Amino acid sequence: MIEKPPHIEPAMPLAGEKPSTNGSHQFIRAERPKVGRPMRRAIAGAIAVVAVMATCAFFASWVQKWLWMREVGYTGIFWTLFSLRWELSCAAFLVVSLYIWINLRLAAKNGGAFRVGGLTNESAFATKLGLQISPTVLRLAVGTVAALGALFAATIFNAQWDTYLRFRYGGPFGLTDPLFRVDTGFYVFRLPFYELLQNTLTSLTLITLLAVVVVYAYFGLLRSSRGRPIEAWSAKAVPHLSTLLFVLVTSWGWGFYLDHYQLLYSTQGVVYGAGYTADHVTRNAYWIMTVAAGGLCALLVLNIFRPRFRTIAIGTGIYFGLYFIAVWLAPALFQRFLVQPNELARETPYLKNNIEFTRKAYSLDTIQETSYPALADLTPEIIARNQDTIQNIRLWDWRPLLQMYQQAQEIRLYYQFYQADVDRYHLPDGYHQVMLSARELSADLPEKAQTWVNQKLQFTHGYGLAMSFVSKTIGGGFPEYVVENIPPESTYGLNIKQPAIYYGESMPGYRIVATGVKELDYPKGNQNVYTSYEGTGGIPLDSLWKRLLFAWTQADINILFTSYLQPQSRIQIWRNVQERVKQIAPFLRLDQDPYAVVSEGKQYWIQDAYTVSDHFPYSNPHPADFEQGLNYIRNSVKVVVDMYDGTVRFYVMDPNDPVLSAYRRAFPAVFMELNQLSADLKAHLRYPEDLFSIQADQYRTFHMTVPQVFYNREDLWVLPQENYAGKVAPMKPYYILMKLPGSDKLEYMMMTPFTPQKRNNMISWMAAKSDSPDYGKMLFYQLPKEKLIYGPMQIEAMIDQNTTIAQQLTLWDQKGSRVIRGNLIAVPIENSFMYVVPVYLTAEGTDFPQLKRVIVISGDKVAMEPTLDEAIQAVFGTQQPQNPVQAPGRQPELGQARAQFDDAQKAMQQGNWGDFGKSMDALKRLLSGPAPAVQR
Repeated sequence: MIEKPPHIEPAMPLAGEKPSTNGSHQFIRAERPKVGRPMRRAIAGAIAVVAVMATCAFFASWVQKWLWMREVGYTGIFWTLFSLRWELSCAAFLVVSLYIWINLRLAAKNGGAFRVGGLTNESAFATKLGLQISPTVLRLAVGTVAALGALFAATIFNAQWDTYLRFRYGGPFGLTDPLFRVDTGFYVFRLPFYELLQNTLTSLTLITLLAVVVVYAYFGLLRSSRGRPIEAWSAKAVPHLSTLLFVLVTSWGWGFYLDHYQLLYSTQGVVYGAGYTADHVTRNAYWIMTVAAGGLCALLVLNIFRPRFRTIAIGTGIYFGLYFIAVWLAPALFQRFLVQPNELARETPYLKNNIEFTRKAYSLDTIQETSYPALADLTPEIIARNQDTIQNIRLWDWRPLLQMYQQAQEIRLYYQFYQADVDRYHLPDGYHQVMLSARELSADLPEKAQTWVNQKLQFTHGYGLAMSFVSKTIGGGFPEYVVENIPPESTYGLNIKQPAIYYGESMPGYRIVATGVKELDYPKGNQNVYTSYEGTGGIPLDSLWKRLLFAWTQADINILFTSYLQPQSRIQIWRNVQERVKQIAPFLRLDQDPYAVVSEGKQYWIQDAYTVSDHFPYSNPHPADFEQGLNYIRNSVKVVVDMYDGTVRFYVMDPNDPVLSAYRRAFPAVFMELNQLSADLKAHLRYPEDLFSIQADQYRTFHMTVPQVFYNREDLWVLPQENYAGKVAPMKPYYILMKLPGSDKLEYMMMTPFTPQKRNNMISWMAAKSDSPDYGKMLFYQLPKEKLIYGPMQIEAMIDQNTTIAQQLTLWDQKGSRVIRGNLIAVPIENSFMYVVPVYLTAEGTDFPQLKRVIVISGDKVAMEPTLDEAIQAVFGTQQPQNPVQAPGRQPELGQARAQFDDAQKAMQQGNWGDFGKSMDALKRLLSGPAPAVQR
């Protein structure tokens, strides 16, 4: 039977169409408002200006960074990172742009978009909407979409330069994981980059697939027919879409393969890392999904040549059903019904892995563990044998001491102390722990002095520092200085030959030095001493193009037009010590507390730097402030920054760190051996607080190495609490200069006690040495569990319950004065503990604290006396002195000191520097006069 051709009714004209003579319809183009030529030129000009400014900003920033890196001597890092970033960005841009452009171009071509007549072949749906795209516009759209997608990908890959650098230069760790027997270097260096590629391919293919579907739908090539949906699609669309789906499913299969290794970071169950379920079920499920992805890919290949919608639909349904059952349902059921009833027995081998690898990642496996008897047998003889330890007990908390420095040692309004550091020095009379703070330039000058010349040319640097003993006082409660005043003075032989500070902890903005304007060096009586910078810090402004460059990058036209610049003038940027180090070595993570050091007459900053990773297998992560989720850390680098010329040097502390080894291969001329550091500076290296805090936080759990004890959390510890200024807060680790049990050597170390969870007694303490040759050696002392050893909060309670102390503090803490109870220090002395708490008194309305009392606790004995020696005598002597309660108003030195201080403040506010100097001299004589010369 011969079928008749179908009768087609002439279509009714759509809105905007008129019937033609041959029965077809002609599209009536809507009249569009014409844009005048001047307006088009204005728009084009604005776009060109924005493009030029963006290009100029990019190249100006790049040239500025290159000039600066050349000035500090690290152009090797600059060019290596520049090439790495451009390699990644260009490769990503090229691959992504071609991927998107080829697919969209093919989709448009399959839709018959480019035919003779100047118009595209739209679908009826597009025509009804009034959409009409010319081939030129379509080509432009395809190119724009490809370019924007490629630019986005290039930006992402540019930010992942460190991932690529580690992939490229990383090596083995020499440690294999227990599940797959793969070197740990694969997880730290290789796996993150593979994950980046796989995630990028999946996202790119999904986005491209959606864009191609939109194009095909626009051209009407995805028509539907009842009961035969895919057969109604264009014969050209189906192979293209099947190919994209093939790439997508292949990427999924690759992802499931990589997920095998991701099991070592699993949080399912009681183990961090692969547990029993992950090893026996999830691991096999990922293999099943990898094979299933291969099967679905085979169906998609067949679909390219012989479309079968039903087969693809069934295969896809099986694939996702398998995913739900194998990856989600089966592991959950297995964990719930087979593992949890026998959890300890099944998870024991995996708990061992978690414990072992976490201890290795945080260097907890190197801690030397021993017992500490914590006897209550301190005697006057033991105290006498340990006077060098007692003389170095830190009575000055950094908070009141910083207030004291700010009031007594800033001297002028344009100086500022920002942070008080703790260190130790060998002085003529012995080995002493001290506190010090650099006198930096204030970020804000007095309002009337805030001119451009003052802010950028004349006030360029801070001057010297203040340093005092941690335990000695003069004048009834003021610190005894090792270094004080301007210019710096020291009666202990600690001379500073170059006290100017051009690079510090808080140095915002830029400064220009060695100009026609003399720089304020330091005040001297009613006059000022001026200088001109003679160092090498800063970029020479020896040409017009450099002045133009920095006028642009610093957004300050005065750099270009000022007449004060000379051929030898230099501009100093990135003067903050941490910002300076980050600009040079962005691959290192920095400790939050750089500290000041005086060495051989010069001033330096020492900055601790870390290498970290979040891909160490089986290692418990830690939420550090400088790197969230890290699970591997080493203090592999010490950075030394010269305060005068800004020189930055990197010294290797841990040559065995594989992460640092990768960076040393990438930047071979950057890192110096530790033996190249001067002996005097090496004597000031200290164990970093941030690292110690992270290790202590991990060790409170991972000291339990027996899986059963770890599983039950039978011996979980916490960091203790303490009472400071009436508020309970976590007790921070602290530096201490002491003799370890069984040793006659005074050593500088950081320590912290531990208490059991939900209990306040002390259970143990941990320390890390800072002195060579034992730098970095960690010690742990376990206290007896069969007896009570008081913890910090129990000591605080004993102080609160002592009626004599409570009466004295209550009387002081009245209107007109305020009592500040300082931080508690637990001091190990031979085989016993002594606890020390300083008490400060300050007048209301001023930040001028005095160290008025010292509380000493040993065993059940508590005493509060004016000095540490008297408090120790009261606790360990034959009779405890009973001092009458004395009100603050009966202390003549406090009232007179307050009056002199008020006079000095008034003179400073009025700008009367002569009277200010006289008042400060009188205050100094008062503090050093009637009271004993030295107290502890």
